Amino acid sequence: MSYRYHIACLPWLLCLPAMADTVRFYLPPIPALYEERAGQPAGLYVELLQHMASHAGITLHLYLASRPRILQSLQRQDDACTAVTLAANTPPPASMQYVYAMGQTQAMLFTRPGDTLPLAELAQVSPAKRMVFGEGVASVLQQRGIAVPQRSESLQEAVAMLQAQRIRVLFATRAALSRLVPGTLEAGAELGPLVSWFACTTQMPAAMTARLASAWAKVPLPRF
Repeated sequence: MSYRYHIACLPWLLCLPAMADTVRFYLPPIPALYEERAGQPAGLYVELLQHMASHAGITLHLYLASRPRILQSLQRQDDACTAVTLAANTPPPASMQYVYAMGQTQAMLFTRPGDTLPLAELAQVSPAKRMVFGEGVASVLQQRGIAVPQRSESLQEAVAMLQAQRIRVLFATRAALSRLVPGTLEAGAELGPLVSWFACTTQMPAAMTARLASAWAKVPLPRF
């Protein structure tokens, strides 16, 4: 499902002059961070995007999308952006413009509540019982010499599989799972730091990326 969400003038912000500049933002659904509620985009990340757009004076269109669709949009549209999480020591690839570092998080090992799994015992878990969400998390696993398991395009499905005992281990970021109800999952070992970037297509004009970076610098960002 896609959304067109105009925020040039919100009731809790000063009204800004209507401008032709638009940005399309794509991201897979993440519980409580970026999701659909009653047919509308909602979550902490939506609120942050609203603040950023108000400072930049742009019209923002929000979309829930799979990673393949996001990559296609970044290749074809000159106003497309997304959020990308990379291992902290990894240079950003040249396939996108990395506009603003929104903060750091941790790649972590998650299990079901009460199922404590020290990292030293991970080898006892069958690869078929492991899953990873996020390219940045997968790169951290590679750096640590841990085999990258099957990947999930949906965090909700991955969490549901963990709760249903179809898998035993989920590798994901602390940020992605930070808004789940306490006790939903068991947080285990930290695997390495990652940086969350607001990234846009390489076709976006430099004047716009500078404007977006300046706007993000005015947004109070949460710490995960």
